[in-house]
Amino acid sequence: MSPRVVVTAAGVISPLGAGLENFGCALYSGKSALAPAARFPGVTAADLGEFNPQPWLGNKGIRVLDRSARLLAVAAQMALTGAGLSQEGAETGDPDLGLVCGTVFGSVHSITSFDWSGLTEGPTLVNPMEFPNTVINAPAGQAAIKHKLRGVNSTVCAGLASGLYAIHYAAEFLRFGRARALMAGGVEELCEESVLGFRKTGVMSESGCARPFDEARDGVIPGEGSALWMLELDDAAKARGRVPWVEICGFGSAQDAHSICGFDVRGEGAAEAMEQALMFSDIAPEQVACIIASASGSRAGDAMEARALDAVFGDRLADIPLCAPKAAFGEAMGASGAMGAVVAGLALQQQQIPPTAGAGARKGLRISGEAAPIAGEYALVNAFGCDGNNASLVVRLWKN
Repeated sequence: MSPRVVVTAAGVISPLGAGLENFGCALYSGKSALAPAARFPGVTAADLGEFNPQPWLGNKGIRVLDRSARLLAVAAQMALTGAGLSQEGAETGDPDLGLVCGTVFGSVHSITSFDWSGLTEGPTLVNPMEFPNTVINAPAGQAAIKHKLRGVNSTVCAGLASGLYAIHYAAEFLRFGRARALMAGGVEELCEESVLGFRKTGVMSESGCARPFDEARDGVIPGEGSALWMLELDDAAKARGRVPWVEICGFGSAQDAHSICGFDVRGEGAAEAMEQALMFSDIAPEQVACIIASASGSRAGDAMEARALDAVFGDRLADIPLCAPKAAFGEAMGASGAMGAVVAGLALQQQQIPPTAGAGARKGLRISGEAAPIAGEYALVNAFGCDGNNASLVVRLWKN
C-alpha cells in the first residue's frame, strides 16, 4: 500500500485575506478582492497593493527579498508555524524539511529591471544585490534561506497548473522517502510586466468583472498571492501529535497544447487529467462531493472546462456543488491551483462549499452565490492552462 500523504497546515496570503482563517472567512462571506488597482491605473485586479511582510517576517533580511520572494516567505512562515515546524532559533535547520513552489513568471519584475538597467546604464552599473532574484527559482531559494530549509528545494513551471504540479511533485518525494516534510504550492506577483502580458494577449476582462462559466463573461481579472500546504506522511504527523487536515489521494495531468496561447476547446486534455486523478484515487465520479473549478471568466477556457466536466460526470454534474474561486481572488497564475487546493480543504473540513462571488445560475452546473452544503469525503481541484497544461487533484477529508 502506498504511503499516505497528508496536509497538516496551510499558509496563504492573497488580496482576499492573509492567513487561512481570514482567507476562509472572506471566501465564505462571498467577498471579492477584484477592484481598481492603485498600482496600475485603469486596471481592475486582485492586488495586494504596497505589501509589507514585516508583521510575519520581521525586519531582518527582508530588504533583499523582492515581491515574489516576500509573498512566498510569508506563506511559508504561516505553514511552518501552523505545523509546529518553525526553524526559528535553529542553528542550521532541518535537512529533511523543504519547499516545492509552482510559478509562471517567478520574479519577472526583478528580471526585467535588472536586464533593463544593464542595457540602459551599462553592465558595470547594475546592482549586484539584485542578481540573485533574476532566476525563476529565486523565490523558493530566498524562502529557503529565510526559513533555514535545508531539504528539497524545487521550482515547477507548468503554466496555470504549476501549483497543483508542485503539490503532486512534493507528495511523490515524500512517498519515495526523499523528505520528512515539504511545503508545496505556488506564488505569483502582479507587476507592470505581468499586467502588460494580460493586456497584450487580450485575455483581460473589458468590463472589469470575472464571471466564471457565465454566458456574459468577457475575460479574466489578474491576481496575485501565495498558498502553501505542509505535506507529511501520516505516520510522521501522528508521531508529532498532529491531526491531519486532508489527504492527497490522486493526481492527473495531460497536455493538449495546439498553440502558444490558446485553450483546446474540445477539453480532451482536461477530461483526461480529471479521469486520471479519479483513477489514481480509486474512486468513481459519483464519489466526488464537490469541485473546485479552474474557470476564471475566460471565454475559451471556461467553455473548455465545462465541456470536459460534462464528459467526465455526465448527467450527475448538475448535482455536484461547484465553486469557481477565481471570481474572488482573480487569476493568480502559478498560485491559483494551490489556492484552489486550499479552498477544497476548507470545503471538506466544513462540509460546505464556498459561494462563487457574483455567481448566478449556470446551465448544467450547480454553482451559486451562496455557500452550499456538501455530502462526502472527496473534492476535485482543477487547474487548466492555455498552454495545454492540464492538472487535477483529488483530496479526501482525513479519516484514520
